[in-house]
Amino acid sequence: MMFPYYLQGDDEVHGEFPFTLKIHHLETHIPAHVHHFIEYTYAFKGRGTELINGVSKELVPGTLTFLFPHQVHEIKIEPGEELYLYVGAIGLKAFFGGDTLFDLHRLLQGAESDPNTTYRLDDETAAEILTLLEQMHVEIQEGHPWSRVMFVAKLIQVFVLFDRYRQSHLEPSPSQHREVQSMRGMREIISYVYHHFKEDITLETLAKKFNYSVSYISASFKQLAGENYYAVLEQIRIAHACNLLISTNLKITDIAYEAGFKSYSTFVRVFQSRMHMSPTAYRKNKGIALDL
Repeated sequence: MMFPYYLQGDDEVHGEFPFTLKIHHLETHIPAHVHHFIEYTYAFKGRGTELINGVSKELVPGTLTFLFPHQVHEIKIEPGEELYLYVGAIGLKAFFGGDTLFDLHRLLQGAESDPNTTYRLDDETAAEILTLLEQMHVEIQEGHPWSRVMFVAKLIQVFVLFDRYRQSHLEPSPSQHREVQSMRGMREIISYVYHHFKEDITLETLAKKFNYSVSYISASFKQLAGENYYAVLEQIRIAHACNLLISTNLKITDIAYEAGFKSYSTFVRVFQSRMHMSPTAYRKNKGIALDL
């Protein structure tokens, strides 16, 4: 089985200010990948197609997309086409509260529970959000006094505008509402796993803690992430190990245990299988994964 590769994100995502915002100009296919942070993108010029867990979504100007760590995604650009995107990243600590000014997870919990994570905004909302992203990009690039505070304040505005749009335009049908309600508990479980992945958390552990059956949690992980629970847990641990390999001088043996693996040999085997290179080679190449 071939696994998507991992985009580790910029060092800032894992630092004291866990936010980035950049402009990407895409002219070729971006292969399937996952990452250990929250990503949001806004298309403002051109055209492309994004596949999220196998579901195709059109990217045209005014399209806002949220990508959570359990979602495998890729972008296809047709020959002769191009796509311009604002691409922002939020570290998991900031997203789930942490020490930031606002609990972004609480603000976006509706979107996170929504089966659809790609939204074609109306013209008015799209224009407002584009203006804010342009201002945020200036703040993060030029580093004026209070730039970080301004950046986060404008980011919250973006998400508030989006959630108002979502709630007023995307009212779920009764069947969708039932699906959202049933999945909400799974989002809490996924959040717990991302916070406690270093621990020995089995399906039985999660079932007892959250009062669901083992079979329900197992099937829901497969539905949400496209892989079984233990494969997702491996993904999270390997992503964390990748971050440590390229951003610290820790010994690889120490990284194995820091990432939640019980033995060094298991870590090396899983890393090689998923990244198609050894941890040593990954560190030497500064995180550049082999083409899959």
